[in-house]
Amino acid sequence: NGVKFKDFPSSSSPTVSTSSPDTTATTATAAAAAAAVVTPTSRVSIQCSGRLLNLNGIVFYNTKNNNPDGFGAIPLTFTMGRGEAVPGLEAGLVGMKKNGVRRIIVPAEMAYGNTNTKNTNNYRDLQPKPMNDADQRALDSVVLNPRRDGTILFDVKMERFK
Repeated sequence: NGVKFKDFPSSSSPTVSTSSPDTTATTATAAAAAAAVVTPTSRVSIQCSGRLLNLNGIVFYNTKNNNPDGFGAIPLTFTMGRGEAVPGLEAGLVGMKKNGVRRIIVPAEMAYGNTNTKNTNNYRDLQPKPMNDADQRALDSVVLNPRRDGTILFDVKMERFK
């Protein structure tokens, strides 16, 4: 599908410790939690940053900027497979684990589209959407310009899914 990604070690690895003598139940629960991965129909909450590769990595979206009350960034939450998010981002999230960190490179035809691609789909109304006018102008300068490559890079941390 053209989407490329690379996983990175998460900054905090959960450890399981128990003081009960029955460690098999704890080990089985930990193994089940570790085996849980995002599926194509999962509801996900992610922290992410979107960059325009054609503009030397200009950031056009960052959940860290979504902090209206001062108590921390609000994650981007959506249900996969419903057409709520850019298809390339959804494809790159499949298989991630909780607290996983992944860099996803999405080609223009699976990102916001581009006037120089043969793709007639318009994904400009899908998540993640730029949060201010300056970021929207940066994204439009790539997507609406037929001489620019609309490849997008997302750095993602999976907060939770179900």
